[in-house]
Formats: sequence, structure tokens, C-alpha cells
Amino acid sequence: MCSSDLPGLDPALRERICSAAVTLARAAGYVNAGTVECIVSPQGEFFFLEMNTRLQVEHPVTEMVTGLDLVELQLRVAQGQPLPLTQADVRWHGHAIECRLLAEDADAGFVPDTGCVRMLRLPQGPGLRFDGGVTEGAPVTADFDSMLAKLIAHGATRTLALSRLRQALADTVMLGVTVNSDYLSRVLQHPAFVQGETDTGFLERHRDDLKPAALSDADRRLLLAVAARALPEPAAREPASPYAAMGAWRN
Repeated sequence: MCSSDLPGLDPALRERICSAAVTLARAAGYVNAGTVECIVSPQGEFFFLEMNTRLQVEHPVTEMVTGLDLVELQLRVAQGQPLPLTQADVRWHGHAIECRLLAEDADAGFVPDTGCVRMLRLPQGPGLRFDGGVTEGAPVTADFDSMLAKLIAHGATRTLALSRLRQALADTVMLGVTVNSDYLSRVLQHPAFVQGETDTGFLERHRDDLKPAALSDADRRLLLAVAARALPEPAAREPASPYAAMGAWRN
């Protein structure tokens, strides 16, 4: 998950981090889109981790709160065009938070899963964005990273963004392969997360709280019956791996 306007990150600290990132890029003579990663201590100190010379998977968060298309701006710079705005022109509006929908079993040690997407229903509503190339009938193989899509919610406040994202996860249906949507929902509902009490040890610290509630046999049978009725008839054969036509070659 990634969110903007993080609790505990006051404007002064944000400005210090951003200024250090710009100084680093200038010292390296770097031009175009890039991402500088830092980690912040409880005492308000920040430490450089790495710089990626590209946009990162969290870039929709920035786009949602600024209204900018970072991909378009990146391409403009690559073509030698000047940026159509300055840093002073950038304005933040509200809060955004992003979830990565992964083909993995979060309750079994985050083990990746493979299969075929038999059913896909996407959430609808204000302030929502779904970035993904997965479709019904698409194979989920071991040839790629386990991330299938990203779900991003925006709101005037963090509370509203969280509410919209929780509802969006509840409305997302992806059957045929195990995904981590239920686990993400439990994280978003945890009182500590709601209060903004998050750090790199959050998941481990609240591991027991984030376990799923046990289903009764009756509920399990009901869920299986509903899924079986809703699923379309399986295809005659599983779609081939995208690498199948390449023989022994691999990227």
C-alpha cells in the first residue's frame, strides 16, 4: 500500500525530503522522471535508500492528488520538450491511497498463486481508479510478477479515501486465482492503520489481528455454491503462456 499525506509527515519534513531528492538528482545530472526513496525514523530523521530512474508503481497516488499525468510528462521530457509547469504550479488536493492486487495467498505466507481468471468484476464509484491489464479468461502464470492490478482511491480527507478504498475492495471480485483483496481489507480496517499508526513493522506486529475469521461449514458450502453458479463454463483448454510461442527463449 502507498498513501499521500501520511500521518506523522508534516509539511516541513516533506519539504526537507523533497529538497534533498532534487539536490541529489541535480548533483547526478539526472533529467526526466525519477523516484528517490527515503525512510523516516520516529525522531523525524530521514535516510536515503535508493533512487529509481523511472516512475514507480505508486505513481497513481501522486497523479490523483495533483491531477498531473506523470507518464505524459515523462514522455515529453524524453522527446526534448520542456515541462509545461514549474514546481510552484503543483498543487495537492485531498488524499490518495493505493493497494496492489496480487495473485498470492496472504494467509499462507504470501505464497504466489497461478491459474485462470474465471470472473472479474471491477468496483465503480467516485474517486476510484483501477490500473490493470487483467481480464476474464486471462492466464496467471509464474512467468511474471504476481501483481495483477492496482486499486487507488482519492478523497478530500484520509478518512474518506480509506472508506472508498474499503468499499472498492469489497466490490472487487476476482475468481479462479487467489488474490490478496481480503487481506488488504483487514489491514484497512485495523484500528492502528485507521489511526495512522503504521511503520515497516506494522504487518508483523499485528499478524494475529490480521488473520481471517474462521468460516463455518455452512458458510463455506454457501460460498462454494454461489461461486459455482456464478462462474462461466470453463474454456476447452487453458490459455497458453505468453512465452509458449518463444520456445526455450526467455526474457
